Amino acid sequence: MSNKKVLLLALICGLLTAVTLNFYLKSVKDAITNVKSKKVAVATVRIPARSLVTAEKVAFKDIPMEYVHGSSVTDPSQVIGYTTRAEIEAGEPILQTKLVPKESSGSTLAYTVPLGMRAISIDVNEQTGVSGMLTPGDRVDVLGTVDIEIFSPDPTVNTVKETKTHVVLQNIEVLAVGKNYTAPGVTEGEGEGKAQEGGSTVTIAVPPEKMQLVAHMASRGKLYLALRAPADKSEEDRPPIDSLQLLR
Repeated sequence: MSNKKVLLLALICGLLTAVTLNFYLKSVKDAITNVKSKKVAVATVRIPARSLVTAEKVAFKDIPMEYVHGSSVTDPSQVIGYTTRAEIEAGEPILQTKLVPKESSGSTLAYTVPLGMRAISIDVNEQTGVSGMLTPGDRVDVLGTVDIEIFSPDPTVNTVKETKTHVVLQNIEVLAVGKNYTAPGVTEGEGEGKAQEGGSTVTIAVPPEKMQLVAHMASRGKLYLALRAPADKSEEDRPPIDSLQLLR
């Protein structure tokens, strides 16, 4: 084959390659540009629970429609000036379910209750309530001491009372002390209430499945609150302790 034919064949092959590559790149570009997207609100910084959402904390980004949550915020009027029910991490899409309605003042205790939890108040004194030094936002363990009747080994006595102490709940948030609580919209570390010495009640956030247990334990015995260190998230499986164990 002559040099001219080889050169001509090379030119034809190069041209075909260029046309094919151009067609492929165009098809990829068309596929990308045809993806339907929607602008949704995304947190630009970490927004703590019960914090006011301002314009600096929010950006709107295009997200493919298939990844857009049904409760996503799609308009500034749905988020700016609202307060958060729960913490929102930086980069996380903002959902309407995590916001307090703007038309509400959001200043009631109800807006401090974490999603999925229930607020329940228990009677305390200086001994059972950490000397009245609890503040809203503290984390506590709840212990319950109760007298139960058991069958007596003595045939002349039907039943005897036995005192047992249980760890009822662990790592539970204190929502209010007396009537003192941190209102929604107050940023973390600002405007938080001071400890109320001698407060007669403490309101805690309880999982729904534990409400009956707390109420029943409070009616049958006495509840104690044990204050935790802020960084301590540990939970342990602790069996009940009875009076006889104190002598062992």
